[in-house]
Amino acid sequence: MAVDHISASEIERYGYCPLSWWLSRTERVDSEELRQGSRRHAEISEGLHEIVLIRTMMGRWGTVSVLASSMATAVALIGLTLLPISNAEAWSKVFTLFSIPWVLVAIYLFYRTASIKEGGRLARYERGAMASAILAIILATNSVTVLGVDVELAMIYEAIALAWLLVASVAVALHMGLQDRLKDRKTGLAIDGQVSYVGDEVYPVLRSERYGLSGRPDYIIRTDEGNVPVEVKTGRVPQGPHFSHILQVAAYCLILSDMEGSRPTHGILRYGDVEHEIEFDTDLEELLLSKVSEMRGIVRSGEAHRNHEREGKCRSCSRRSICPERLV
Repeated sequence: MAVDHISASEIERYGYCPLSWWLSRTERVDSEELRQGSRRHAEISEGLHEIVLIRTMMGRWGTVSVLASSMATAVALIGLTLLPISNAEAWSKVFTLFSIPWVLVAIYLFYRTASIKEGGRLARYERGAMASAILAIILATNSVTVLGVDVELAMIYEAIALAWLLVASVAVALHMGLQDRLKDRKTGLAIDGQVSYVGDEVYPVLRSERYGLSGRPDYIIRTDEGNVPVEVKTGRVPQGPHFSHILQVAAYCLILSDMEGSRPTHGILRYGDVEHEIEFDTDLEELLLSKVSEMRGIVRSGEAHRNHEREGKCRSCSRRSICPERLV
């Protein structure tokens, strides 16, 4: 029998107050605070998509730079191999020995960037790959000019190699410019890691068929430990993470655990510039599942009630005006 999915945002509302959650299933409310929160999340999503786009473009230009530098080296070396250079065999061997290994080093370093999360180590690999590619091009193209081969065919090969050098140089410049932009955008959004998912309509809703849960975390970052869901809360910054928000992050962790077959070690809650790491242990998972079970029981019975005696909580509730059990 199919089970209706409960969203992580519903679990967050239930954690705040079961009656508020129940009312939200049938009654829509609006407030300036909610509208401000929606605008802020839209701004964050826009910035995250830009980060993903920049990262994609960096990868493409990095590939172009490696291919172009390899072509420049190959063309220059073909020219040396095919042309009679009787008085410069020693120089030819030197340039051959030094240019080809640098191309291989550049290709290896770019390959390594694909398996490393964003950060200082990735930037070092990328800079090393760029430097290696440039050095290989310089050695290869100068292998013709230094040897002083005054042959028409040699000039053709040199022109082709220089053309590839220009392509590689442009690719390097664009790649490095994008790297600076990426750093600025990530600093502005306080992101440490590679963004692999953005929680809006561009990406699919995450679903766990096993637990009947669904949701869209604000974003997911890929780390050495695996994917980590991140939930951003706008408005005032509390002294510590709210219980309802912890449940929401736990729901995202459980969904990812079911979808990917590997358990996230933690999720992240962000309030402004303050970040809390929420450990996803078995106790939190059991608590989450017990709350989901309670919610399904309420759906079957059709009856929910307030679970607190706090006037301040009612005063902050966006559904206070339609709540039959409000305290204020």
